[in-house]
Amino acid sequence: MNNFSGLPSLNYLHTFESVARHLSFTNAAKELCVTQAAVSHQIRALEEHLGVRLFHREKRKVLLSEEGLKLLPSVVSGLQGIADSLENIHNYDSEDTLVVGVGSSFSANWLVHRLGTFYQQYPEVNLHLKISNNDPDFAADETDMAVVWGKGDWEGLMCEQLMVVEFTPVCSPELLKNSQPLRTPEDLIHYPLLDDSDYESWQEWLEEAGIPERKYKRRMVIRDSNVLIRSALDGHGIALCAVGIVQEYLDSGRLVRPFDLSITGGGFYFLVYPEKALRKPLVRLFKDWLISEVTKIEFQETSQKSFKVCK
Repeated sequence: MNNFSGLPSLNYLHTFESVARHLSFTNAAKELCVTQAAVSHQIRALEEHLGVRLFHREKRKVLLSEEGLKLLPSVVSGLQGIADSLENIHNYDSEDTLVVGVGSSFSANWLVHRLGTFYQQYPEVNLHLKISNNDPDFAADETDMAVVWGKGDWEGLMCEQLMVVEFTPVCSPELLKNSQPLRTPEDLIHYPLLDDSDYESWQEWLEEAGIPERKYKRRMVIRDSNVLIRSALDGHGIALCAVGIVQEYLDSGRLVRPFDLSITGGGFYFLVYPEKALRKPLVRLFKDWLISEVTKIEFQETSQKSFKVCK
């Protein structure tokens, strides 16, 4: 049986590793959220315990001593082993729970309509959806993976493109009963335009439609896509929305597309996750299921377009 009674404090070793990595007592103190005096005290206590000098302190420089260089690899390996074991324990405790970060609009108007099939296939999985329109902080909120709209530039994370986001004007069919015509894009001058950004998307769409820049009516800029869609459903104006997000409303006839023209908006929906998340079987399972659902939709859309062409 191993006897660890003669080992120094784990806190001392943790502090030693931080100082050795930064070669700075000040930066180590910031990382460990303690005072510089506390760091100096712990290093001094560790040196007294071992009976050797671990650092050479000069005016503005900290260097590892020969003994410190010998000790460092073993300390790093030991701390990493502890960290890995704790993570494995955490993953074991949460192996039947999957935490997915997702934006409010994507979750409410796309994902929830399809989750029934996931629950039917995997009734033993506890799925937790964290609704947020901010980029996920995997270290802070224990999210396993996230569906995020953007350009795929999340440093240090794995990104898989799920779907292209095409934006198109949509409105309530009741709005088209207005006395003002809506036969061409020029007729939009008679209607309030709803947007969830600073009008840039509408400007891009109008330019794509060949409309010279002019002053169009604007009722609201709405920062929440769900409220934007609700405003369009209630007939408050014409909203520029992601086609995939409002497809259910288009299929049911609650929303209509006055024009076929759409723009990409410069972004995509991505599945984002830390590389280590793939160690968790549920992450791989949900990723494969989500990609299969997107593939089904893309196949249906392609088939519909082919059918229209053949007609």
